Amino acid sequence: MGYININGTDLYYEEMGKGKPVFLLNGIFMSTKSWYPESSVLSKKYRVILHDFRGQWQSKKPEGKYTFGMHADDLYQLVKKLKLEKIHLIGTSYGGEVAMTFAIKYRDLLKSLLIITSVSEIDLHLKLTAERWKNAVRTKNVEIFINEWLGDTYSENFLKSNLDAIYPRLIEAFKVFDFNAGEKLIDCFLELYKNPLTPYLNKINIPTAVIASELDTLKPPKYSRIIHNEIKNSEFHIIQNSGHAVVIEKPEEINTILLEFLEKAKMKRI
Repeated sequence: MGYININGTDLYYEEMGKGKPVFLLNGIFMSTKSWYPESSVLSKKYRVILHDFRGQWQSKKPEGKYTFGMHADDLYQLVKKLKLEKIHLIGTSYGGEVAMTFAIKYRDLLKSLLIITSVSEIDLHLKLTAERWKNAVRTKNVEIFINEWLGDTYSENFLKSNLDAIYPRLIEAFKVFDFNAGEKLIDCFLELYKNPLTPYLNKINIPTAVIASELDTLKPPKYSRIIHNEIKNSEFHIIQNSGHAVVIEKPEEINTILLEFLEKAKMKRI
């Protein structure tokens, strides 16, 4: 773990395990730690690489706006600096949107693609939700901010069982959150309202799996179905009884799908 200078910005990254390289891309407010239930399992068979995007957590927060194209270009340079040829790419939510952008721009570097609870376009309802989050970010108040997105992110049952445990940890973690950079990450996401990825998804012709979450009210399964329908021969999975943050709520089910999909993808010549 450490820092690597990518396109003039120091990005925080971690590596664990040995084998074929698998990149895990964070959701918008996730950190590399959020992937531990998956990375700890995948690293037994693969070389797992994680990083915070520019503007996220331990990575630097450069001036100016952020775009999915920038994130994809950062990832491209990270792959090159690590001297890797082909990678397996997994992204959830915001990270899935970066992953799709990367697949559109740099398809030749990919062995496989796996998208979890992400979108390729935004309807008015999701736009308004993101703008509500943005208003909460602007308060620069940790509790107001967390209270605004927590219910959108987790299912009712998960919160009932885990809120007392996770809420204090979230409050503590977000004391060092950069609200200005957080607002720019939300602005990046909102660009999908005017400039969707959907028209370009048919360019992706590598082994792809799309995972939706049954109780996801933030990015409901309809969005994952759009992605699945546009990417030829992609797999579609739906995880039952989970909210948007399925990689946290249902890691065992996610790991089963990831391991089976990666094993199949390894066997295909690309």
